[in-house]
Amino acid sequence: MEQWEAMMGGKTFITDLGEERHAEINGVDTVVGRYAVWSPIRNASRHQIVEVGCDLQALVEKYQIPDSRVCVLA
Repeated sequence: MEQWEAMMGGKTFITDLGEERHAEINGVDTVVGRYAVWSPIRNASRHQIVEVGCDLQALVEKYQIPDSRVCVLA
């Protein structure tokens, strides 16, 4: 946990679920965002998801996140 805190504490990062996901919403097959942007919560040691999407490059540019803070889930 200390290593994670040193790498990501107080920083915005992206998680990559590894593949496109689908969910049925009101009877319609919908693509669920593969990428989640996590931002630190002010005055706390936690993060919250601020945006989910399918376009990694757009999220990286919008939030100015370096490749080193794009985490691929195994």
